[in-house]
Amino acid sequence: MAQEIEIKLAARPDDLARLKRSAALKRFAPGPAATERLNTIYYDTPDFGLSKAGLSLRVRKKGRAYIQTLKTQGTGALSSTRGEWECPLPSSFPNLRLIADQGLRERVEAIAAEEPVKPMIETAISRTKRRLKTEAGDEIELAVDSGEIRTLVNGKACVPVSEVELELLKGSPASLFDVARALADQAPLTVSMESKAERGLRALEGRDVDAHKAGPLAISANATAEEAFRATLLHCLRHIARNVPAVLETRAPEGVHQVRVGLRRLRVALKAFGHAFQADALEPLRESARDLGRAFAATRDLDVFSSDLLHQVEKAFPQTAGLKRLRAILADERDAQWDETVDTVRSDDFTGFLIDLAAAAEARVWRADAEPDRLAQQVESAKSLARRALDKRLTKAKKRAHDMEGLSPEERHELRIELKKLRYSAEIFASLYDRKAVAPFLKQLSELQDIFGAMNDAEMAQDIVERLLDDADEDAREELRSVAGLVSGFHIGRASLTWKKAQKRWKKFSKTPPFWREAKS
Repeated sequence: MAQEIEIKLAARPDDLARLKRSAALKRFAPGPAATERLNTIYYDTPDFGLSKAGLSLRVRKKGRAYIQTLKTQGTGALSSTRGEWECPLPSSFPNLRLIADQGLRERVEAIAAEEPVKPMIETAISRTKRRLKTEAGDEIELAVDSGEIRTLVNGKACVPVSEVELELLKGSPASLFDVARALADQAPLTVSMESKAERGLRALEGRDVDAHKAGPLAISANATAEEAFRATLLHCLRHIARNVPAVLETRAPEGVHQVRVGLRRLRVALKAFGHAFQADALEPLRESARDLGRAFAATRDLDVFSSDLLHQVEKAFPQTAGLKRLRAILADERDAQWDETVDTVRSDDFTGFLIDLAAAAEARVWRADAEPDRLAQQVESAKSLARRALDKRLTKAKKRAHDMEGLSPEERHELRIELKKLRYSAEIFASLYDRKAVAPFLKQLSELQDIFGAMNDAEMAQDIVERLLDDADEDAREELRSVAGLVSGFHIGRASLTWKKAQKRWKKFSKTPPFWREAKS
């Protein structure tokens, strides 16, 4: 079995051409470029049994030769590590008996027992390859791919391919990030988490690009603090990177929301693990996550205002003059903000941030220049650290909630932020504890956070209306003033009722046992 470690970066065709000639490659002692045509057919059962099992089976024609390859699903965050089994074939038809690994062969044969595999997707790719070598002697294959993916069943669909693949041939995975960073400095590149087979399958099923929630973070009960910290960084990285296509390709509001959540979770994680992991090398990443989060927040706020907050007012007052004009002005503002967001995701600031985060996790930069006491804390049990971290977050939230009835709007906002940090921290460490103990705490906290979020929406609606009013021309401004007051008043009125619910919900939450204190060591 060969193990494939690679990074995939998407690029627009013009940018791809620039990369082939990039001067940045000179520092990696590039070898000569060679271009080849690759024609590949991907096979699966009619019900996509192999894909559902995390496997891909292909036959690729190279010159006059045919090569069968079985790959397992990639692991990792930005860089993907996959098992790969190859064998020569006499034709383009796969032969499952030639899969070298007995366990995998039996698994594939069982999947294909009822319905044999058949051609599902084909790719026609022009690939230009160069071998790169770092100063440390690491070797990397740079492959610049252009072409298309075609579906062979369920109607014909065609998906363009324009991407760069970096595969580690020899040495440390850290060298992949060095090359990726150098390329991202030269042209707008975006991280790509989907393989060609996965993209083809999506086209075959007629699915748009989906937004992805973070999903549960699995930390072993016996994990050290460092193992938990690194797993959390990679989990946040994967969460952010998987939602890039939803932002770029379909401009899905949920994609922006999930990127923003991923950035917030990362910032919380960088603090939650405490002094032992407060490395200077991580500070630029924390600052970048904060700045990028602000950029995505502006888009998210306009999305929520458009789809929910303004819609509620339109539904309650359908005949009100001025609402249509407000909606039109909002649409222009939102389109402009989305353009900025797409530019941000294509920027070196964003792609470079993801590459730097992956490189930091790979290199374990928090170890550098760490004093003995910090190194000792890094190898303590994750559970010990979790208890301290969660106690600290809960104490801060309770302090913010003191004299709940008398909190000012600013203090309510600060409590909302503290509750959000507590929730993210609890979700990070949840897998260390019994699910039955964790669930009631997270449920109560989530419901409480939703109520505070509804109150924050009222303030956000007022801010957006005022900004739209300022941006409107003189002719529209007079008509919009009364509408602005209507929108603001509608949500402020609802927020006052919501605040009463929040106080009751807090009392209920404060009686919920903290799951980390109930757990036995």
